Amino acid sequence: MTNKGKLLAATALLPLCADMLEDCPFKREMKMRVNTLIKQIRGLDTVMMQGADDSTVEQQIAIQRAFRQWIELNFIEEKE
Repeated sequence: MTNKGKLLAATALLPLCADMLEDCPFKREMKMRVNTLIKQIRGLDTVMMQGADDSTVEQQIAIQRAFRQWIELNFIEEKE
């Protein structure tokens, strides 16, 4: 995988991770730290995608969709 490919994959998955973290119920210091991380991810995504061509944006969206689908099909939680 090229460095460009690695960068695209990482910048596609980070916003998805931020979305998931937003859905989790954190309290106090952990919530503050998670919110800081989410803000950093959103900022990085904005900077990285500024000026990106349409095919890069489409590929980022395709990676996000594929990863969400993979999680739905393969992530198994044990019942508590």
